[in-house]
Amino acid sequence: MVILPSLSFPVAELTKIKGILHYEERLLCALLLLERPDVRIVYLTSMPVDSAIVDYYLSFLSNPPEARRRLHLESVGEPSVRPLTDKLLDRPEILRAVGSVLPDDGSAAVLPFNVAGREWDLAAALGVTLDGPRPELVPWGFKSGARRAARRAGVRVPDGEEDLRSVEALTEALVHLRQRHPEATSAVVKLNNGFSGQGNALITLGVAPEGALVDRWPTTFCAAEERWPTFAAKVAEEGAIAEQVVPDLVASPSVQLRIGADGALRVVSTHDQILGGPGGQVYLGCRFPADPAYRSVIREAAMAVGQVLADEGVVGPFGIDFLVAAGPDGPAVYLSEINLRMGGTTHPFWMARLASGGHYDGATGQLLTAAGPRCYLATDNLTSHALVGRSPAAAMEAVRAAGLAFEPSTATGVMLHLLGALCANGKLGATCIAPTTEAAGALLARLTELTSTGFSPAGSRRA
Repeated sequence: MVILPSLSFPVAELTKIKGILHYEERLLCALLLLERPDVRIVYLTSMPVDSAIVDYYLSFLSNPPEARRRLHLESVGEPSVRPLTDKLLDRPEILRAVGSVLPDDGSAAVLPFNVAGREWDLAAALGVTLDGPRPELVPWGFKSGARRAARRAGVRVPDGEEDLRSVEALTEALVHLRQRHPEATSAVVKLNNGFSGQGNALITLGVAPEGALVDRWPTTFCAAEERWPTFAAKVAEEGAIAEQVVPDLVASPSVQLRIGADGALRVVSTHDQILGGPGGQVYLGCRFPADPAYRSVIREAAMAVGQVLADEGVVGPFGIDFLVAAGPDGPAVYLSEINLRMGGTTHPFWMARLASGGHYDGATGQLLTAAGPRCYLATDNLTSHALVGRSPAAAMEAVRAAGLAFEPSTATGVMLHLLGALCANGKLGATCIAPTTEAAGALLARLTELTSTGFSPAGSRRA
């Protein structure tokens, strides 16, 4: 496997994420696949990964030294924010070095975080297949494409309009929305290719002067640095949707699926997303599994939408986010967006499943291990000024000393990720695994207290 953790999004969107370069480390969870003796992995990054971080992932395997022999790490040595795929294509000597370690029997494949187009060029340069959608199918993962797929599948979407490419078009769509829903006080505009909620803007309805364009309406951008001149330019370039903020919202769950090369569709997992930021639009983390009150409903809706994508020829992993509102006859489910890629729920599930030796039970939606069913809470957003300057090794040791480290025999404990963002950004991620959601939450609370001290000895004793 050639792991390509390139975040192939517009650079202007990538710069909104703190420590974004180290998000390439999130797919280090794939190293746990080296437990299988028939797996070899080439892992590509912009900058070298701290050896302590690599050793940390390999420590969850039964034979780390043997697994290490089947792992090849290759970095470009460029710390810029632009996508890793572009950096690699600009360095043919690195691609030749990677190609030299790949088998020539057609068994290798590139596993990308997402596909924006040039990933296919990279796979062609290496002479291997790509586990992802063809370029012409990528727009199904845009906000506008998701609404079209949902309608074709018979799944509800929030009232609104898609394929909007100007301030004038946004204004007209929001005026029509207000006419249909005079009680509505707000709406959301989403950039077609935004991610983690950073491309969203909340619009206040009903208070703008008569005839004013939307860029004069009260607006809260989910990305603090965004303003209407920059946002309007992105709307014109990539398009956007405008839709109702669903009233009586109770949850925003997500379903992860996969379409094989043979077109077979299956559900991989379900999660409840943990959201924050303005209007709860920004992804902060997730909780596994999704609430049983609507778990089967979102699974059914996801399968219907996934079948539309499979019929179009989409291949690879993807996620579908939903909105669940309280209704008179039970939960009302709306499709929110399709992420035609790996996402923020990918690495927690891989880590929990592979480290525990468990498997996903499609009938119950649970992760079943030898120690029993397991739940988890995961986040990429444990931040503290006290963490700045701390090393990955210090984080690992502090978690171990506090008695929080994951224990394979009980399939319980904390697994860290995003460790490379610690020193410069004071940020890391974690997956807290336990028999119940409440117990996982207690682990996360203890870890949060520990990080607030910068992993000081006193903090470890208190934890």
